Amino acid sequence: MKRPTLKDKVRMYEEFIHKINMACTIGDNLMLQELIANADKLSYSHRSGNGMLSDKRQQELINSKFFKLLDTPKTDEARKERKNKQ
Repeated sequence: MKRPTLKDKVRMYEEFIHKINMACTIGDNLMLQELIANADKLSYSHRSGNGMLSDKRQQELINSKFFKLLDTPKTDEARKERKNKQ
């Protein structure tokens, strides 16, 4: 997995903030819950392992959580179900 560049990080964090704003605007609590959980997982990946993991493995975990920051599968599924009902 590639390591995000500074440009990647800025783009991701801007998209993340935009998605939070959109969820607040439309009142989508499920999306907010998923986004907050993603941020929590990314934060935890920076300190998990307590020094027991190699630097390479630690960075792989961080990168994995970083690239999943915008993932909202439950919200996407709920939206798809609502669309199919219409």
